[in-house]
Amino acid sequence: MNYKKFRHKKSLGQHFLIDKNIVKKIVKIADIQAAENVWEIGAGKGILTEELVNADSKLTVFEVDKTLFPHLEEKFGDKITLVKQDVLKANWQKLLEGRKIKIVANLPYQITSPFLFRVASFSENISLVVVMIQKEVAQRINAKTGSKDYGILSLKMQFYFDVSYQFTVKPHLFFPQPKVESAVISMMPRKNKPEIKDEKLFWKIVETAFRNRRKMLRNNLKTILSSDLIEKIAESFDLTRRGETFSESEFLDLYHKIVSLLP
Repeated sequence: MNYKKFRHKKSLGQHFLIDKNIVKKIVKIADIQAAENVWEIGAGKGILTEELVNADSKLTVFEVDKTLFPHLEEKFGDKITLVKQDVLKANWQKLLEGRKIKIVANLPYQITSPFLFRVASFSENISLVVVMIQKEVAQRINAKTGSKDYGILSLKMQFYFDVSYQFTVKPHLFFPQPKVESAVISMMPRKNKPEIKDEKLFWKIVETAFRNRRKMLRNNLKTILSSDLIEKIAESFDLTRRGETFSESEFLDLYHKIVSLLP
């Protein structure tokens, strides 16, 4: 397939990697073992797919561009399981069936955040994530408490994973060239992940705290807690602070305090 003649679809965020050295570095970081279950999202012309096949992985490839299906099927045949579906609409529970996978991908830009949030919700089924994403998003994932990049994405990824910024990838290594730099990150499930009984409530508190970054935590919490409860919490926490100044441990303390005060 001639990719200079191929009509790239902006709606799918298509920027195909053309440097095999980058692909080899990605697969080396992934440290794939023979017959290991691997998911790739957005195969494009298959430059990363080919390297993952060569690594002897048991590879599942998600692709939504119908014009690429014949090319991928012809090139890889039964060496891959091609899922012709948006990975965000797929039934992960059914596809995973309790087994562990590695995710290795050059992610389409527009699905990065929702995809990573989905990854977090299935962290127990994932042994490693190695993905290329926008450099800006990689920086947000790695952001520290109180910085301008720190937010729900930072907190959630760091809650479930040990995140490592691996290397930067320049625009000229793609076709067509994106307007921004990319970065490869790896995420290994945390061995010391905090154990909490009600993760749904914990993330509801966190999301509420970040809902309006300019507002004090007291004002944001009013949308989910009673005034009386907030006043009791204020005896232990400075609720005039903004949510973005709270570290993971402080959010955990806040969660435990709220749980202890709930009827």
